[in-house]
Amino acid sequence: MKKTLILCLILLFAGCAKRTHKIESVSARPSWMATDALYNDRNFYGEYLIHPFFDLVPFSSKVDNSMNFVMTTPVGAQSKYEIDLRSGRLYRKHNFCSQEDIWKKYTGTINRPPYTEGIIPRLLDQLGSPQKIIVFGKSRYFHKFEIAPTRSQRVRIVGGVLLQYCNSYPCRGYNKWQSRILLVGVSPTDPEFKKINNLNQLKKVVDWDESVAFIQNSNGRKLSGNEPRPSYRIVGNIGPKEAFKISLSKGHLFNFDEMKTIRSSCQALYDYTWKTVKAIRSYEVHNKLSKDMPEKNITKVKVSTDTFSGNVVSAERLDDRSDAVLQKEMEIKDFAYFFKHFYLKYKDRYKTCQQFVRDTSINSNKERMWFFSYLTSFFNTEEAGYMYSCSRTAWVKNPVTNSGERLYSLKKSIKNCTTRELNTAFDMSINIQAGLSSSSQDHFRFIEYDHGNGASHQKIYSWVRDLGDGYVCDKDRRQKLSIFPQDVNWVDFGDSKTAAEDLIVR
Repeated sequence: MKKTLILCLILLFAGCAKRTHKIESVSARPSWMATDALYNDRNFYGEYLIHPFFDLVPFSSKVDNSMNFVMTTPVGAQSKYEIDLRSGRLYRKHNFCSQEDIWKKYTGTINRPPYTEGIIPRLLDQLGSPQKIIVFGKSRYFHKFEIAPTRSQRVRIVGGVLLQYCNSYPCRGYNKWQSRILLVGVSPTDPEFKKINNLNQLKKVVDWDESVAFIQNSNGRKLSGNEPRPSYRIVGNIGPKEAFKISLSKGHLFNFDEMKTIRSSCQALYDYTWKTVKAIRSYEVHNKLSKDMPEKNITKVKVSTDTFSGNVVSAERLDDRSDAVLQKEMEIKDFAYFFKHFYLKYKDRYKTCQQFVRDTSINSNKERMWFFSYLTSFFNTEEAGYMYSCSRTAWVKNPVTNSGERLYSLKKSIKNCTTRELNTAFDMSINIQAGLSSSSQDHFRFIEYDHGNGASHQKIYSWVRDLGDGYVCDKDRRQKLSIFPQDVNWVDFGDSKTAAEDLIVR
């Protein structure tokens, strides 16, 4: 009798296992990073790497509000991961740990995510970040979490909420909060959610109060003051049809032709910039910047009009008969001369390119990669609310006025800068980011390799933005993170000896 009972239980569990159908998935084929080795790494076998954001497609359907998503943090995970769009790699944002609701509305303990987090491939939200989604369903109905994602999984959208961010709580006034839509979905193969089509129905089968508390706390809170303060909140309930529509109409969905144009245009901008930098260094070494050098000996490079508008939404290839055909010759006198030209003409385009397109693979050209890393650091420091003052040879605060504009004009700030003064700017930009990080403020940090317990253990080699939000229990670890490699230094321009040594190294 006992053996019969055990046999029945085994058959029962086996039958349940057979009825566990995982979500429909789509595997990616490498395309976005299938370029020259100068720009992107390959795997051990020489194969192109997969970029989950650009190589996969949402396959959205208005019929049943279904859409494909890429998993970035599984239900019950110990760490929260974000995706770096330049490298296509996941990196750890912070470790989860038990904590209380910062809003003091949920009385339970907040620990691990009660849902799966992910992004919608090729879709940016209203603020220009990958569109995020949370999906409810038991882990066995999802495909196994990949730290290097290669597939998307199909889910049904049941609604959305507005996820709002406050940079300096209390952010009085509704317009002080930055808003983006957070999609909410369910696993269509999990029997518990098979008939769930909207948020009201969802709230009856999940602990919605816990989910709300986790959404508002899982991204961290402000730790710069004496007491932690809220950073995130959610407001409103959005129906499935409206949420589906808003995410596609208010965000930006990349199409294949646009992606090709962006990639080729950005790589052209990178190549032009590096070619010019090498010409300047060569000029400094061989001509010693002699003021009485004959005009005919001045080094010149061709400068093509850029085809990338700087606005991803409106980026398009120009007609063959447009200004892209007209080329101008620019005299290469010194780095300051070039940088001012670059700043005025290419700054916005370059910053957009740095969001999506790698400039160099660390395995192909280290000197080129580190130069672009410092160049980006200059613009990151401006983004963090600073302006470089040439007269003081220092970065100074550039606060936002009541009109929403910066107090000092950034374009005017570099107008009279010399090469020597600019050299100082690049070095000091790293110090500014380090100072912001130590005080848990909004800053940028350069990730070479995401290492440590709970990390993704992926090669990133990119600047990532860190809003300074985190957990108290994770604060010490975060403050020990390196902002930039200590063994890498800015190579000064205008110093013929330094430039000569740099050329020898290359």
